[in-house]
Amino acid sequence: MREKIFTNIVGLHREMLKLIGEVNSLTPSPNALEEAIDESWHPKCDVFQSDTHWIVVVELAGVEKEDISISVAQEYLRISGERFLSSGQRPLSYYNMEIETGHFERRIFFPEVALNKEEPQVSYINGILRIAFALAPVVERIIPIT
Repeated sequence: MREKIFTNIVGLHREMLKLIGEVNSLTPSPNALEEAIDESWHPKCDVFQSDTHWIVVVELAGVEKEDISISVAQEYLRISGERFLSSGQRPLSYYNMEIETGHFERRIFFPEVALNKEEPQVSYINGILRIAFALAPVVERIIPIT
């Protein structure tokens, strides 16, 4: 009996890994599955590069500036915080509820480009958070032939 249960668990584990692989292959996001199962909501963002900066723009309508946290790790930029939209009336009967509230978090992985991560330019205007990292200059040195 124990062996049968163990065999079933191993089979279930294989099927779950297969399903995870299929889900991850359907999206370009490396964090698709993580984002689908955690309890935080994930704000939409645009990530792009100009001639001089690597820029992240995050949509955070209804979030107070004081409720936003930005941190930098070696591999990624992390933006987190909370959004609460309250009508002040209780109890409520919702007919439609699409605006996500509560804790949010978004990790954006840095590109394979040299960036100045020490001094990002950060602004927050009308619910749009903009973080710009200056591209580090490419330094070439001449190697003499002896």
